[in-house]
Amino acid sequence: MPDIRTESAPPVRTGPGRSRRVRPAAVLAVLGLALLVLTFVVSLPAAWRRVEVRGATPADATLHGGACFFGGCSVTFSVAGERVTADLPVGTRTRGHGDGDTVAVRSAAGEPERVALADDTGPGSVAALLAVPGAATLLALLAGALHIRRDERREDPAGAV
Repeated sequence: MPDIRTESAPPVRTGPGRSRRVRPAAVLAVLGLALLVLTFVVSLPAAWRRVEVRGATPADATLHGGACFFGGCSVTFSVAGERVTADLPVGTRTRGHGDGDTVAVRSAAGEPERVALADDTGPGSVAALLAVPGAATLLALLAGALHIRRDERREDPAGAV
């Protein structure tokens, strides 16, 4: 019988070294996706609240301090002779107003607890809030593409023809 020699493929590494390299990447991917989901969960409702109160009549309200950008401030105002205290949405820019200042707000008809600053209901504010999750998605996709590209280069031997 003739001697037939075939080239065999390099052995597949499935040992413990392989799993150690995969775990950090998998953990980072899961954390990145969780952060991305959190960005959408926070930004989309805040943008929607600004859109739904856009056409409402402005009312004067008293601002109660906190970290307004992170959703930690509220306003008190009158609706049909009744005092209402409502939280402002995440991403609210108070533009130099402090605790106790009078600000103009817009509230949803029939739901005075759903309120936003009158200056924050324009299309620019909504677009800025929607740009945050959009940019985060693009960054996550870019990071994933770079990671895959780097792995492809590592697997391709330098001297291969």
